[in-house]
Amino acid sequence: MLRQNKKRGVSKMKDPYALGFWCSVTALVLLSATYFYGVMQTHQINAALTFLGEAVALIAALSLAVMAWASYQGLQVKKRQLAQGRTLVAIWNTKVALRRVETVFDRYFWGSYWQPGRTFQEVMGELTGTPLEKSLEALKLQCQALDQEIHSRGWHWLNNARELSTVAVAMARERYQLDLCDPQAGSTGGAVVNRDLEVLVYTWSARLRTFDHQLDELEEEYH
Repeated sequence: MLRQNKKRGVSKMKDPYALGFWCSVTALVLLSATYFYGVMQTHQINAALTFLGEAVALIAALSLAVMAWASYQGLQVKKRQLAQGRTLVAIWNTKVALRRVETVFDRYFWGSYWQPGRTFQEVMGELTGTPLEKSLEALKLQCQALDQEIHSRGWHWLNNARELSTVAVAMARERYQLDLCDPQAGSTGGAVVNRDLEVLVYTWSARLRTFDHQLDELEEEYH
């Protein structure tokens, strides 16, 4: 999916001076031909002057065409630069949102958020209204904006954010089950719960690394 978005609007431009160069060569050839024509046909000076006038008119037309083409190319370059700048800003904002999710996630599951004074939703294993849910929602909005900016097919980045959110919700529920587990209960039951949580932690870390790596690749494509 990511490969479909590469090189979109970031292809290398052709030499913008090539057309001007060949127009100059053409003008030089026409002037030279006019000069030699006038020398060789001195007894037909009127015809030579007519030819010279036509050559000058042609050169003037070519000059105007080159100026118009150069102006058009300049506008196109500016448009591409602006679009590239917007895309890079969207990528950087997505990276910031992802870092925020990572920081809040660590605090939520391993830090101060699991101290006494939690809300009812947190106690019941829900993320509703928590800082982690808010950071995940902010990431989803930023990923949606990035998908729209690069015209991503299938909402690739938004789906990445949704996958992270799904894992976070599952971890909250698993942590709730772990809190309810009686420490004096049989070791088998406790091991199952711990193993499930470990799988979710590994899944979260893997998806987070993949998400970050894909953003780095996308950024390189637009530099």
